[in-house]
Amino acid sequence: MLLSGRARLITHLTGWTFVFVSFFYLFSQVRPPGEALMRTVMNLAFMLALYYGNAKLLVNRYLEPGRYRELIVYLLLFWLGMAALRTWVELNTFGGNVFVARTGMQPSWVRMFVVYSISYFLLLLFSTLYQLVENRHALELRHRELETRHVEAQLNYLKAQINPHFLFNTLNNIYAAATLQHPRTADMVLRLSDLLRYVTYDAQAGKVPLDREIEQIRAYIDLFEMKSEQPLPIGFTIEGDTAGVSIEPVLLLPLVENALKHGDLDVNPAAFLHLHLKCLPGEIYFEIKNTFSPADQQKDEVGGVGLENIRRRLELNYPDRHALKAGENEGVFEVTLSITYDENKMPAGR
Repeated sequence: MLLSGRARLITHLTGWTFVFVSFFYLFSQVRPPGEALMRTVMNLAFMLALYYGNAKLLVNRYLEPGRYRELIVYLLLFWLGMAALRTWVELNTFGGNVFVARTGMQPSWVRMFVVYSISYFLLLLFSTLYQLVENRHALELRHRELETRHVEAQLNYLKAQINPHFLFNTLNNIYAAATLQHPRTADMVLRLSDLLRYVTYDAQAGKVPLDREIEQIRAYIDLFEMKSEQPLPIGFTIEGDTAGVSIEPVLLLPLVENALKHGDLDVNPAAFLHLHLKCLPGEIYFEIKNTFSPADQQKDEVGGVGLENIRRRLELNYPDRHALKAGENEGVFEVTLSITYDENKMPAGR
């Protein structure tokens, strides 16, 4: 993988510094230091112009867009023109290249032009290959960034669907309690405020502590129970150590919300809702079992947020690291969710 940003700049500077030192060392072996320095600077200047002129202009402007006819014309002019200019500068500045100066041979414009043409062709070839690879790398990074933004947009959309749905259901619970003049109606409003803060603000985080999600599940169950005059058969058991474990926010809560919404706790004497959360090293397991009324299965037809929403969020956040199953079994609706994670990479929640 190629470097990018500051690391790439440092790499280029290091490479050209090495070229400069190498040329100066070679020239200083056969010519005086002053002339060796001038020759080194001149060589490096032409190489820089060829390398970056070809990479940033010819490759990016003509080769990549497929403008091959213009590329061939400008490449020949640039390549042979730079070789001719380099030969002219060499002859007029030093009277010949370093080998002519050392052997006493008469300078030959054609010979020097051929030598520079070959060396510049190799430099242009290397420049082209490097720039093409660099462009592919940059394109891959842009694609990854676009994919990341697309996933984030999808997640935000899915989370946005949860908030109004959650609010409507909870307000319905409070309304039911208010009509019965429940003494804890004010307390329900306060609990709702904390829940809304969680689904509105904490939901924007990438991960939250699992304990925070558990706290909101308990709060939602309390809100639901407040509208009933009798204790409801709702059980919530937790197994294992949840400390230090993080999860995507508002992921388990909608499952509980759906179970309460579709359950028949208010009308069925034998109804129940059992929640079981097990936290194992590297795995979170959540199980919901509840009785339900078949007549209420269409409650999510208008404006509802069901299991498909949760499935999509799991696919985006935990690809190949989750299993969600849901179905009816002898009058009981069961949902099981397991999420695996790397304990060493599990981010701490905010």
